[in-house]
Amino acid sequence: MQKSWAITVVFFFLGVAILGTIRSVWGQVPINGQDEQILAREELGDTAREISGPQGERINDNQINIGYIESPSATCYQPDPSQDVCYINWYYLSVDATPNYIVNMDVRINEIGNVARINGFFQTDMYVPHNLLGDGFKVSCGALGAGGDANWGKAYAYTIQAKDSSNLSASNFGTVYCPAFTP
Repeated sequence: MQKSWAITVVFFFLGVAILGTIRSVWGQVPINGQDEQILAREELGDTAREISGPQGERINDNQINIGYIESPSATCYQPDPSQDVCYINWYYLSVDATPNYIVNMDVRINEIGNVARINGFFQTDMYVPHNLLGDGFKVSCGALGAGGDANWGKAYAYTIQAKDSSNLSASNFGTVYCPAFTP
């Protein structure tokens, strides 16, 4: 009885070790964007947006189904000027992957980390209005000039990334400046 239990434990750990060496399987979304290539990129001022897909796969513009993420008017606002508390939000976030499905959209404030993940459910596009994110994401406003601009407080870089069912991803990068906290 104990011998069969010991063999089961050995095979279990051997299986875990073998599976742990496999980094990705066919059709699996790469972890943390590893093994991906940039297929298209646009820049406008402080913001940029990209579409990326699996490394080594040849994809032309006609095969790119995921659209760029729309994230207009990133805003940082201070509801109470007597406190060093600001909120970052967007008017809306939107992406389209027709005929594929949107798997998820992640919002990351680079200084803080991931702040939101919105999952798709067999939908070819995703629209996230500002009120779905509540008041927004709480951050410190910072002192005058803390973000490099003498008229504003802290600056926060952000990344918004969406993945679709064909392993393509779209990303937006930008910076938002908060009002300064002046006690």
